[in-house]
Amino acid sequence: MILENAFVPSLKKAALKRAFLITFIIYLVVMLQIPGLMAIDISNNDTLAFDPGNMNTSIHPGDDFYQYVNGGWIEKNTIPSDKTDYNEFVIVGDRTDEQVRWLVEQASNNTSAQKSSLEWKIGRFYSIGMDANSINRQGTGPLQRELEQIENITTAADVQKVSTKLLSYYIIDPFFSFYASPDSKNSKVMIATIYQSGLGLPDRDYYLRMDNESAKTREDYVKFVTNMSILLGESSSNASRDAQTIMRMETRLANASFTNTENRDAVKTYHRMTLSELQELAPEINWTGLLQDVGYPDIEEINVNQPTFIKELGKMIETESVEDWKTFLRWKLISATAPYLSPEFENESFEFYGHKLNGQEEMKPRWKRVLGTENQFLGESIGQLYIQQYFDPQSKVKMKEMVKNLKVAFNERLVNLSWMENATKVKALDKLEAMDVQVGYPDEWQDFSRLEISNDSYVMNVLRAGKFQFEHGYSGLDKVGKPVNRNTWFAPPQEVNAYAYFEMNAIFFPAGILQPPFFNAQADDAINYGAIGAVIGHEMTHGFDDQGRKFDKNGNLTDWWTEQDESNFNNSTEVLVGQYDKFEALPGLYVNGNLTLGENIADMGGLTMAYYAFHLTQPNETEKIDGFTADQRFFLGNAQMWRENIRNESLRTKVLTNPHSPCKFRIDGVVFNMPEFYLAFRDVKPEDKLFRPEDERPVIW
Repeated sequence: MILENAFVPSLKKAALKRAFLITFIIYLVVMLQIPGLMAIDISNNDTLAFDPGNMNTSIHPGDDFYQYVNGGWIEKNTIPSDKTDYNEFVIVGDRTDEQVRWLVEQASNNTSAQKSSLEWKIGRFYSIGMDANSINRQGTGPLQRELEQIENITTAADVQKVSTKLLSYYIIDPFFSFYASPDSKNSKVMIATIYQSGLGLPDRDYYLRMDNESAKTREDYVKFVTNMSILLGESSSNASRDAQTIMRMETRLANASFTNTENRDAVKTYHRMTLSELQELAPEINWTGLLQDVGYPDIEEINVNQPTFIKELGKMIETESVEDWKTFLRWKLISATAPYLSPEFENESFEFYGHKLNGQEEMKPRWKRVLGTENQFLGESIGQLYIQQYFDPQSKVKMKEMVKNLKVAFNERLVNLSWMENATKVKALDKLEAMDVQVGYPDEWQDFSRLEISNDSYVMNVLRAGKFQFEHGYSGLDKVGKPVNRNTWFAPPQEVNAYAYFEMNAIFFPAGILQPPFFNAQADDAINYGAIGAVIGHEMTHGFDDQGRKFDKNGNLTDWWTEQDESNFNNSTEVLVGQYDKFEALPGLYVNGNLTLGENIADMGGLTMAYYAFHLTQPNETEKIDGFTADQRFFLGNAQMWRENIRNESLRTKVLTNPHSPCKFRIDGVVFNMPEFYLAFRDVKPEDKLFRPEDERPVIW
């Protein structure tokens, strides 16, 4: 992915860990033709391709290219109080949210919509989520059935049965995520997949690190759990005891969890097992009963991403007391649903996850919170309206042309690689040729007919929507054993992002990212290739990063490299790891070069491919714009895409958990490895702070 959101406990991420038209529905778009309604127009057609006023030319480009290009913008743009960071993804996302808000509010206000039609579901989900008075009045009332089921647990078998019920709500994942995904070694077929979960902190190392910041985070987390228990009616002493129980049990799970670097490893996380093999791994868990309880008893094989975690979970099922499991499950339920409950729960959840972990000063306005939740569950249905109203088909045409040029450039780079043998080159070229590129929106829309929305409560609509996703979503269990649907998208069209999927050998560019400054129809080619061209190249290169390279042209996890080529590749990536390990994001806090390796390879490869693709279109461009040559503007266009202000708390969380490097290093970590950069900015000399000698620049792709 070009971008991954910060840790949000209520969002399902497991199905996209590695990485995750059109038949229009007539009754959905009728509302756009209602007399008197006019779509909100907040297009940004007047956006400058590049504004020199956002630069800080007092900084020499060889000392800090990121600040040289973006220093003026950084100085002028403070972080709004309801945000953890402020950058172009946030700005474009805000603009897109306003458009989507208009569409959803029209659906909400359309009283003539047929009940249970998709338009009605979109409108009702939003309007009930916006009904703060009802949500406040209801409190935890809508969850009483689930709370009673937890309270009535008396045996270990009950623990499993109730935990499975919570699991089927999709957003809770008390122990692990359970979903369908392409089988990495048979990528034409979907397989059931288990992925470790059960932690309330962003990552397993939060429980294990001994530094002062981590210790303080654990203290804050225990206070948070205590406060939530009190809100549920526990006495202070019982709530404190419960919080210690939660911390102890989650720490035990954390000790058995894979690290975030291990979770990136496509080989290490592939363990296809029969049901009997899984039963042998964790005999304390009734796997047959679990499959029956989720409604899919015919599942015969499961890919267990982290077997050590499942083995320890089984031991915990047997050794932890029933009372402690009741405390644990109650916490998982209330923690996952707090953002959809009355203000005291929502505020407490925000205070820890938003403020303590990420420095956010205040919550986003309610409409944005509800819209974000609705996009998670009904995003593709809303996306149909978004495409109709806001997407310019010419953007898709232009993107297809740029993709074609990027493939040509990548092909030429592969052919001329000096470190790769011909046998491997042939297979790499075949993979590039076979790579599927999806732009704008899916060719087939997801079917939401079985999604149930009701007028009872916001939280129950969220849980019902989660249940629908668990069973029928893009990773729903109803797809296990069936052929992979290559028309499936894993993000809605309005998403401001891009992503790759190894098992499909496919890359995706939603309509949402085809806006300035990423893609600007009014900009010169240099700016566009530096921006969206680098995004295209980034996703292409993911197919050849340290994990993507392990998949062949059909998306199968297999070794298609010669031993010497693999050694050459690893030697170069080790250099890149060493470079990023030295980047200091905050005093004493350094980038994790292994965690971010895939994205760093994609950033470097993507910008390189975009440069040569640009030269296919403008081989002899000599005209200067704003005093900059075309090659210089190429690098300026790329750098402006990553300008950002970010709170220290959010930056710390990102460095510790996110496979993407902080924005500054997505520029300075890349350009000083590229000989093309030194040709464009000839005043960058060996005496400059970030100059990198030629023999220290790794050549990967």
